[in-house]
Amino acid sequence: MTARETSPFAVRTQRSGARFVATCRGEMDMTTCDLLFAAVLPGVTDTATDRVTVDLADVTFLSASGLRTLLLLLCAAHHNGKSFDLHHTQPQVRRVLDLFGFTTFKAGLVWQATMSPKGHHN
Repeated sequence: MTARETSPFAVRTQRSGARFVATCRGEMDMTTCDLLFAAVLPGVTDTATDRVTVDLADVTFLSASGLRTLLLLLCAAHHNGKSFDLHHTQPQVRRVLDLFGFTTFKAGLVWQATMSPKGHHN
């Protein structure tokens, strides 16, 4: 069985000026994370992009693998000087993000980038 047969998942990407948006649909789990990562990484590394948004309005399930992929993309965006946001999260997806501290982790990266002395960045 393929990832599509076990968990229909799709990512549609769009660039608009300096903004890159990935709109996801379906279940984000270990069988679909590579697709998500491959779809969003070009927006993270594009020098013309300064904001990356992942729209999760139609994501019905988020596994630990999906969370890990979002964290990897968040870290990559931070490393490349981009803002990274999740929009339109469903309650069941928001709960996973909150339980594992996604928002707190993101806030820590933002604080580090804006408030810590410039000489201490790696």
